[in-house]
Amino acid sequence: MYVSFNPNISFKQGQVAFQKPAEGAAQGVQGATQGDATTQGTVQGVQGTPVTAQTDTNIPQQPVIATEKQPEKRSGLREDISKIAKFFTTLGEMTKASVKAVGYGALTVGASLLGFWTFGAVPRGFKNGNNIIDAFKHPIKNISKKGKVITALLGLGVASYHLIKGKLIANQRTANVDHQLKTGHRPA
Repeated sequence: MYVSFNPNISFKQGQVAFQKPAEGAAQGVQGATQGDATTQGTVQGVQGTPVTAQTDTNIPQQPVIATEKQPEKRSGLREDISKIAKFFTTLGEMTKASVKAVGYGALTVGASLLGFWTFGAVPRGFKNGNNIIDAFKHPIKNISKKGKVITALLGLGVASYHLIKGKLIANQRTANVDHQLKTGHRPA
């Protein structure tokens, strides 16, 4: 099927109007006239066989309206100060959150490893006799793989919690800056 642009249709001033066909403008469409209730046209098919299409001109058609871009509004001094204050507020809150994430994550990992060593490796060492010395010399080596995986997941969970909490607190603080300086919120 052959499809091409039809210059017989005009969308000027939001009105849909069918214009008379220009000479040689539509090679595949024939018989489009103004004033009929229906417009019939013939379109060349895939193998050269004509295909007839009928359209009803009484159906209301929505005009296509082109939207113009709004010129960007220049920010004033208040907005510039707001941007700087929000940057440093976010930087400070995320720095605090990162320090908390590392500190509490390391504390969680240490406590978890100590627990798995105390309640896993040491009792196994007492059962086996001479492995008790290895449990004290190489404590991390004697902790089970399951214990190490659980410890890593706990550490990542605690660190993630503090980072997400820090981001949410930073968003609240930047909203407070916006309200205090009476500027709009930043775009999403």
